[in-house]
Amino acid sequence: MEKNNTMTTIPPMPSQYKTLKDISARKQQLLTGIRADRSKMGTLWNDLTTKREHSTKGLKMADVLNTGAGIFDGAMLGWKLYRKYNGVMNKFVKKNK
Repeated sequence: MEKNNTMTTIPPMPSQYKTLKDISARKQQLLTGIRADRSKMGTLWNDLTTKREHSTKGLKMADVLNTGAGIFDGAMLGWKLYRKYNGVMNKFVKKNK
């Protein structure tokens, strides 16, 4: 398995804490690491979710086709799940006759 080196490395926890000062220093280390990682994740998320500008009509058409294919794929999955589990669900629903 490949190790992910993008996150902040934090030194391992000592075996024992002797004073409140040690606990406070460890807490500060962890908070600094968490804040750095949060900043990195925010930057990556913004890069992932920003809309790109379409420079040509071909890219616009490719984006429309990609979106359409995703919607069609989702509809087909929904239909397959409906057909597969509709009979199972009908066994649990009481019918009034």
